[in-house]
Amino acid sequence: MPIVEGRYETRLSTTFSTVNEGIEEVKRMIQKSRAIRINSIPMKLLEEIEPLLVDKDLKIILPLGEKPTENLKRLGEIATTKARIYVDFKGTEANTGSLIFSTVVFNIIWLGDEIFDVSTMEYGTCVKCLRKTFDMGWRYSQKW
Repeated sequence: MPIVEGRYETRLSTTFSTVNEGIEEVKRMIQKSRAIRINSIPMKLLEEIEPLLVDKDLKIILPLGEKPTENLKRLGEIATTKARIYVDFKGTEANTGSLIFSTVVFNIIWLGDEIFDVSTMEYGTCVKCLRKTFDMGWRYSQKW
C-alpha cells in the first residue's frame, strides 16, 4: 500500500457513472491483459467482447442455462454454471457476473439484455479472493 502525504492510501473500488463507461474500461483491460476469467456475464456483452478475447488465456463460465457457440469454444475453456446466484439491486433480483483480471475484478449486475451497473474491486487481497471464488465455481460447473 503506498504512503501518500504520510498516510497509507489505496483505492478499493470504482462504480462507473454510466454502464457504457464501465464497458469501455472492460474493453481496455481485455486488450492489455493476457489472462481473463469470465463468470456469468450477459450473453449480449460476451458477444460484443468476443473479438477482443482471441489469443487470451481464457476460461468462461456461462450463465445458468446457456450453451456455448462454436466460436466461444474455439477461444478457450467453457463451462456453464449450475447455480443461480443473484443480487438484490434496488429491489430487483438481478444476475451478477464478473470479469477477473490479475489486478482488478469488474462486477456486472444485469437482467436479460440490460446491464444495470458496472463496478470494480481493485484491492489486491479481494482480487485474489475473487479469483479463488471463480476457480471454485469452475470446479462445480458443467464443462463443454
